[in-house]
Amino acid sequence: MRFGRKGVIDLPVKLMVVVLILSLSVPVLAGAMEHGEANNATSAMNCEIDRMFNAAAAVHYSGIGSSRTVSISLPDGCEIEIPGGGGAGSYSVKTMYKGDQTSVRYMDRPPVRFITDGLVISGSCMLLITGDVADGDHAVKVEIV
Repeated sequence: MRFGRKGVIDLPVKLMVVVLILSLSVPVLAGAMEHGEANNATSAMNCEIDRMFNAAAAVHYSGIGSSRTVSISLPDGCEIEIPGGGGAGSYSVKTMYKGDQTSVRYMDRPPVRFITDGLVISGSCMLLITGDVADGDHAVKVEIV
């Protein structure tokens, strides 16, 4: 630290550099933490969707009338939506975190159609997956028990 006639000369410059570095890095770190939280939630939801897809595949291969139950447990702020209906949407599952869609997964191996009317899953619940027929094709019906 240098001292001059008017006081400390180096301290304000060093302090200004530290404040500048902090003001630039804090928003970047906050954004990275938010994305990390969303990625962890999406990963947890994908694990639960894998369990649901495995049960749906087993029911599909077992035939009409067979059923399985799956226990689903999602972190806070997470939702899984099974849109159902017709077309490609009936083969998909959407993941939502704090109201924002994070991913869409399709049941394509085997291609199994979900029969629901816009089912939204959140928290902990038990799903009943039953083999059924829709428009002459094998499908699975998903219900919350």
